[in-house]
Amino acid sequence: MKRSILLSIVFFLSCFAGLAAPQQAPEGVNPKGIVESAGISGVDAGEISEDLRNAIHQLTGKPYDQNAADELIVRIQAESPAFTAAARLAPGSDCNSVKLLFVIQKQGAGPHAEANVNSRYTVERVDIEGADHPKLHQTIQDEMQKLVGEKLDQDKADQILHEISRQLQPSYTVKKKVTKGSDPQHVVLIYEIQKARLIPQLDIPPDRVVYHSKQNFSLDPSLPIDMGQNNRILLGFADDQDALLERFAGFSFGYENTKVGTDHLGVALRYARYHERWQPSTVLADRNSIDRERNTFDPSITFGFDPRLRLTAGLSLSGMQIQYPAIHDANAGAVTASLNFHNVWADAAQDRHKVEAGYDFRAGNHELDSDFIYTRHVLHAQYVYGQNKNQLSFSFIGGHLSGNAPMFERFSLGNTDTLRGWNKFDIAPAGGNRMLYGSVQYGFGKPSIGQFNINTDQGIHVGQIRSGFHIFYDVGAVGNSGMPIIARHSAGFGIGGHTFFMELGFPIRSSRVEPVFTTGFRF
Repeated sequence: MKRSILLSIVFFLSCFAGLAAPQQAPEGVNPKGIVESAGISGVDAGEISEDLRNAIHQLTGKPYDQNAADELIVRIQAESPAFTAAARLAPGSDCNSVKLLFVIQKQGAGPHAEANVNSRYTVERVDIEGADHPKLHQTIQDEMQKLVGEKLDQDKADQILHEISRQLQPSYTVKKKVTKGSDPQHVVLIYEIQKARLIPQLDIPPDRVVYHSKQNFSLDPSLPIDMGQNNRILLGFADDQDALLERFAGFSFGYENTKVGTDHLGVALRYARYHERWQPSTVLADRNSIDRERNTFDPSITFGFDPRLRLTAGLSLSGMQIQYPAIHDANAGAVTASLNFHNVWADAAQDRHKVEAGYDFRAGNHELDSDFIYTRHVLHAQYVYGQNKNQLSFSFIGGHLSGNAPMFERFSLGNTDTLRGWNKFDIAPAGGNRMLYGSVQYGFGKPSIGQFNINTDQGIHVGQIRSGFHIFYDVGAVGNSGMPIIARHSAGFGIGGHTFFMELGFPIRSSRVEPVFTTGFRF
């Protein structure tokens, strides 16, 4: 009996000693090694601020520093009170390197969990950093000073962020970040103000990999290569039947500079070479417009009036090989112009608004040695309202085409973006010169449906595929002038957001109902 009691005491003391002792690096890990990779685990990377993600990635290639890791843990927990964080080391590819992983977990579901985390840290001071900016209203400055000496209150800090953003938009952007204070119990709250770029990015078609149950797979990825703060090269390839009437396959590359002498001016040069394949229904509908090769060069310049409004003008020069009635070459040269407006704002902490609107113009003319003389007008607009996890959006597109245009300029509806539930080859297999389209969609919730790891040179990124449920109703009509144009309707539901989507659309018609399944990623 005494022996059992003695063993129990020894066991208890050894456990206590193990808990009380400083955390040691796992066996086989050099605590002074070079950080081979640094990443996060446990939550979607999007739930951590961009500044924190960059700070974590910047540890890569440097000797492991326990103090730097501890400071990042404080920042994570201070910026996101619902999280706890811990640093974990793993062996690297050799004895002189380590892999650093910040394991982030959400607090328990108790009603006071977040408040308890807030009470950990006292605000030592509140700083403003960044570019020169107009003086902030005195009321905002007073609210900032009230935070000093108090426990960090994320709601109040976010309200101040909202007020600063509302005062300085659209000329400036504001970020909130938290850094370690003079001791472990204090933090510094920083509002970083930066001048907004007038041309944040030129108009690039989105990368995507999508599937349409009637039109098969389409993919159009590209690889941007940064060449400095304002320059980048774009390399891409495509095998796509979703965007246009034809399936076009080939490659593209381009160059863009978003600051040419001034923040207001940007330039882009793009070249693409594609081979086309056509559906039999399209060939039967308009045999003489079928081309099988297309080379396109698109130079353009963009002028940014402010971060919300920009004007783009340029040329689109295409050389094509027409297949019927005999193989011959043709040129399609057009003047292009577009005016685009984009704005995002919030009326309150939980109410968000987004407006996008634009006008696109293209005109083929003899001065550019074009065999196709035409004009093309497109109007498009979208309004999105969000509150908490609810989102309501309205979209509109209208197009008008006159003259003799090449097939790739014609309008069509019925793909993964428009008239979801329809097959575009059942509506207008050769496209049309008139088009109207509208859509309304309501979505709610952002449940996690899976987790994935991405290993890169910057570290291990752990993310989650987040997807809310939504329902939609689409209506649209496309056809040629002088002929009856029939409005089509569809409705459906799905999961997904800006990046991942999975939808089931039902065409509304008197005859058979054949739902269309679509899924994919847009980047």
